[in-house]
Amino acid sequence: MKLSLYLAITGGVAVLFGLAFVLVPELSLKHYGFPTEPHNLIQSRYFGAALLAFGLVPLLGRNLKDDPALRVILQAGVVGNGISVIITVMAATSGLLNQMIWGSVLIYGVFLAGNLYYLSSAARRA
Repeated sequence: MKLSLYLAITGGVAVLFGLAFVLVPELSLKHYGFPTEPHNLIQSRYFGAALLAFGLVPLLGRNLKDDPALRVILQAGVVGNGISVIITVMAATSGLLNQMIWGSVLIYGVFLAGNLYYLSSAARRA
């Protein structure tokens, strides 16, 4: 898969999830079995806004030809997805959320692996 397609996919997925958490936080939280008290709805919107911004970076940068810029996007993805995998596994194993959370673990894990794959070789980013 070309790097530009990978960045479009990862960015697009993050943007879609971000929009869902911003626009329909109650539905998004219920999907994972998360309580929908007013303070959780506000936190969901903050999370969605951050996810939206996090997704726009690879999506808008997918056609860059500058290798240092691509490396920065991929490195940020490693940090963000790596931390998210850890947090999401902790949430999943704590029993606080329902089984749908394992889908998020999978998404973060696949995107972490993809970022590491493209970072591992300049030829893969060409």
